[in-house]
Amino acid sequence: MSANQTSTKSSQAKMGTPTFYIGLTMAGAISAGAYSAGAFDFLMEALDAWEAEKKRLRDANVPESQWAVPCHEVVIPVMSGASAGGITGALGLIALADTPAAEQHQYTQVGTVTTRLPRLYKAWVQMPKFVDAAGGPDLLGTGDLKGQQEVEDQDPNQEPQLLSLLDSTILWQVVKSSFANLPSNPTQRVYLADTIHLFLTHTNLRGVPFEIGFGAGNANQPGYPMLSHADRRHFTVTSIGLAQFASKWAMPDPALNIDLTIPPNVTHLSDVWKDFAFAALGTSAFPVGLRARIIRDVVIEDYSERQWTLGSLKPSVPGGTLFRLPARFPPSLPTMKGTRVDYVTTDGGVINNEPFELARWTLMDNPPDGNPRDIKDCDRAVIMIDPFPERPDFDESLSLDNGLAAVIGRLIPILKDQARFKPDDLVAALDESILSRFLIAPRRRSGPQQNAPLEPFAIACGLLGGFGGFLSEEFRAHDYQLGRLNAHFFLRNSFAAPLNNQILSQGYAAATARVSAFQAPPPEGSKVPDYQIIPLVGSAAQMPQPPMWPRVARSDVDAFVERARGRAKAVFEALLRQKIRSRTVRLLLRMGWTLWGSGAVDDAAQWSMLHGLLLRDQIDGPTAGKSSDDRMVIAALANASFDFRTTLGIARETGLSEAVVSRALKNYASIIYQGSPPKSGAGPIYTLQERRPSWYRRIPIIKDLNAWFAGDPVID
Repeated sequence: MSANQTSTKSSQAKMGTPTFYIGLTMAGAISAGAYSAGAFDFLMEALDAWEAEKKRLRDANVPESQWAVPCHEVVIPVMSGASAGGITGALGLIALADTPAAEQHQYTQVGTVTTRLPRLYKAWVQMPKFVDAAGGPDLLGTGDLKGQQEVEDQDPNQEPQLLSLLDSTILWQVVKSSFANLPSNPTQRVYLADTIHLFLTHTNLRGVPFEIGFGAGNANQPGYPMLSHADRRHFTVTSIGLAQFASKWAMPDPALNIDLTIPPNVTHLSDVWKDFAFAALGTSAFPVGLRARIIRDVVIEDYSERQWTLGSLKPSVPGGTLFRLPARFPPSLPTMKGTRVDYVTTDGGVINNEPFELARWTLMDNPPDGNPRDIKDCDRAVIMIDPFPERPDFDESLSLDNGLAAVIGRLIPILKDQARFKPDDLVAALDESILSRFLIAPRRRSGPQQNAPLEPFAIACGLLGGFGGFLSEEFRAHDYQLGRLNAHFFLRNSFAAPLNNQILSQGYAAATARVSAFQAPPPEGSKVPDYQIIPLVGSAAQMPQPPMWPRVARSDVDAFVERARGRAKAVFEALLRQKIRSRTVRLLLRMGWTLWGSGAVDDAAQWSMLHGLLLRDQIDGPTAGKSSDDRMVIAALANASFDFRTTLGIARETGLSEAVVSRALKNYASIIYQGSPPKSGAGPIYTLQERRPSWYRRIPIIKDLNAWFAGDPVID
């Protein structure tokens, strides 16, 4: 369908039925994508339950005037995602092809975890892990270095390339499992559009060239060349939705169609299913850690005909809906349609971790005019699920370190932070009258009461920058269930509007007297109640069981360290084989690995993990369940950046007073080693007993030799 075939009000779910439209955006999260998957799961359960009740009433010929639930519709026509959020959107849509099926999983620590989308649960909670005790593929395996093939790999007769620090073949197994045994007659839901637009962000390592002209129409005037590395893949997913919605902005955008009535053959994927699989894997390809992906079947018109989220672009036809920005490829590259411009991508979240604007523009009824924002007129909104809505690091000490190492160390985080800074969204967020954008983010309370204090750490997968969730299935199960719980509260209390809203006024018109259960708390300072846009009925009306906070045993950490050592050794050997030609150099490097490298990997893996686990109360032992002050002090002693700590250094790291630090050190004296200060008159230095130097390294001569070779201990 072309743009001029859509009417101004083409986005009507049913003729005459009041309809609220939702775009879902899911941000990057690494292992905490389990939280996004749980929130996604509950949102779909709530819509399923509401639609089932409306169908029951219609089938029983109950007049709408006697319904006890509102009669308006909610339709989802677009999803966008980056990194873990992107793969959640892709696999979530696949999971929706199945008939809804409730499953319960019991965990020793977390308790009961429920899912309505078992395929998505398996992909996020049960399969990806650092260590598979049963011997299956895992992230610390070496299958990728032993020739285990994916469909895009090189000739199996060639030596496998080293593609990432972690073994990413498990992720291909996750995708294949998600594609397997899809029904040829997929479930169709009335709350999904018949054409769902799915956008997955990528970081294009080659980039796309553009040129700004400054010649005021003079073709001979040179332009200003630029490269854009923010890329995306656009898919349309069909056959799982029944609602009609034609996006004026998204329909002209080049897209690949995934028709779920034609399920994939996982032993021999068709080209379009390969493209879908590797686009999903590509958006989640965390740089260096997970393998970058080759994105194939990209053609030049994917850029020449691309729609941009830029209101300043004038449509090519007055009143038209084409917002295009022509790329300027080198003259040597043919510009005819079909010319291939494939690329390599890493994690889409590097540049655009919250692709909110892609969903927002898809929802627009008359782009570039924004979606209605006023509480009374709003009929569409974007919901963003973000497991890590954390504040970026800000140097509170206001230090002015202009040393070379400090500057280099800050450059990459600075570029990432600036790429994600979106002042338009910031200004809109400050306006409390805007009803077109919502956020689901982790919140965990210390008790079952609604007013119980919030815990400082909400998600279990947050340690190691988001990779820590792969340590334990219980961590991922916790976050999946927390996502469901938070989504329940979001729909119950936050995703709501007063009855003067144009959609709710019609949806609740007949049922208002009987739907007090669907009232949400009014906004602060208002006495007018809000009503749930998606009413919680049936199974969704019951609050999901809050998950208990999980901990791991020290043996789990030891297993992780052992496997990390093996993976690191395999990566090291692969680098030697592929990059070092001299036998002498290889011999010397292997000696260095044996004497220093292996131990350094052990220390980095062990203490980085333990630092996070101690800080977040996620490991059994003497600090389990103790005060956050105590845990912060003990965690500081596990900080891999330092060999020994002083009370002042711990106080600086934790923000605690030296008196509080000293008290904690005294209370946990049995697990703490007090060392000799390097200078006379200096205060005592501390570390954990298991980090104390070996007895022979404390012998003065050996101690001096070790300092000469490896440097003095790092003390703070």
